[in-house]
Amino acid sequence: MAMGLLALGVTSCKQEDEPKYQTPTSFKVAVPGLQDVEFETAADLENNATFNLFCTQPDYGYSAVCEYSAVVSLDPECPASIDPETGDLVPGEKCRKLPTTNPTSAAMAIKTYELGVAICQLKGYTSQEEFDADPNAAGPYKVYLRAVCEIPSIQGSRVISDNVVSYNAVKIQYAEKKPAWIYICGDVMTLDGSAANDFLSPAPTNLDAYKANWSLFEPTEFIGEKIFVGKFLLKAKVQDPDKSQADNSAQFRFFTELVGWSTDCSLGSNEADFFCFNIDDKWAAGNGYAGPIVDHGLGNWGVQVLENTPVTIVVDTKAMKVYIREGEHNVTFTGRDPNFE
Repeated sequence: MAMGLLALGVTSCKQEDEPKYQTPTSFKVAVPGLQDVEFETAADLENNATFNLFCTQPDYGYSAVCEYSAVVSLDPECPASIDPETGDLVPGEKCRKLPTTNPTSAAMAIKTYELGVAICQLKGYTSQEEFDADPNAAGPYKVYLRAVCEIPSIQGSRVISDNVVSYNAVKIQYAEKKPAWIYICGDVMTLDGSAANDFLSPAPTNLDAYKANWSLFEPTEFIGEKIFVGKFLLKAKVQDPDKSQADNSAQFRFFTELVGWSTDCSLGSNEADFFCFNIDDKWAAGNGYAGPIVDHGLGNWGVQVLENTPVTIVVDTKAMKVYIREGEHNVTFTGRDPNFE
């Protein structure tokens, strides 16, 4: 009984000790065990080859759920810093950020493709032709790295490792990040009103028109993440729309490729062909619409507008969600959730 009471007392004491945040004063990244082994970076975004960095968790006063990343440089100092006012990472001209494939792990796995992109940027190569013209472009390079850690829920918690480590024999292929895109089809116009889509056939013969006018692109910070943003005008169909008539709505859907009207590459509101999912109520409330996408769906989203009206659209083809907001907005993100500013 005495032992039981003692155990109960210890448990009670632990429960009373609430974790208290403290600002870390030191943070180390481990010297890579394979730092002298030569490896080559990937040239393809879809290539999942990785290299590793290991670090300890900064002392936040308790065992926190953190996110880790890195910065890389060709400068031995790897000069990166934290903005004291915003807490943002400032990699500077001589450094580039490197995301990890497992951001909550202190045993970081970083795609060699990301490293290749960073080195090409630091060397100033902007095309395959420039890269090929330099006989020394492939390296090998000695690259310098720092680790970065933060608690996403605590502003100002981001810290950079005190020390710099290196990989000493990195060969590279030319790599650059180019945003992917999808297409919108329907009662939409360009923002300047100079061209209208009017359900132009999503056929390969119309590729030039779709790429020029009817594309939603990945933002620079989300290249490879399958989040697409576009701004268009919704076309007014009639001056006095009848709420009961779907044809009075400006309707639209999306295509990932231009292969015709088949379901192979269509993203719609419903499986049914030319079904109209009306979003008038949320549109009128000014809060915009957010909802699911039906893969291979042929249904449209629709809204009745009295005049040609700007709209900002975000399509997330990983989460299969669409966000539709009246107006021409700058879009930022919290995680994968868009903020319309």
